Amino acid sequence: MPTVCTTIKVSKDGQYILATGTYKPRVRCYDTYQLSLKFERCLDSEVVTFETLSDDYSKIVFLHNDRYIEFHSQSGFYYKTRIPKFGRDFSYHYPSCDLYFVGASSEVYRLNLEQGRYLNPLQTDAA
Repeated sequence: MPTVCTTIKVSKDGQYILATGTYKPRVRCYDTYQLSLKFERCLDSEVVTFETLSDDYSKIVFLHNDRYIEFHSQSGFYYKTRIPKFGRDFSYHYPSCDLYFVGASSEVYRLNLEQGRYLNPLQTDAA
């Protein structure tokens, strides 16, 4: 990530700043209370976007440009799965534990984290 940073987000508690970048794809977490680098992890492919599922950095979801979704815990990589189409963005719905993925089709794909499976996709009028 010494060359380009693509996405920067602040954790919900405001203590951590997470940044993803390219060449070599990686994520860095900075601690604002200690003014230091907390950790750095290399990834397999470039990150399109990511989201923290917890208030701090202990649960992170990455959407990669090769149709993979990676789940990371506080200790590192946890699980990897693939979405049906190339993704452009996603959002997490807390009450239902659903991840909503949009991308290269008119469907919105739903991944329920409580059940651990894909639900029926939502149809949209988008091209």
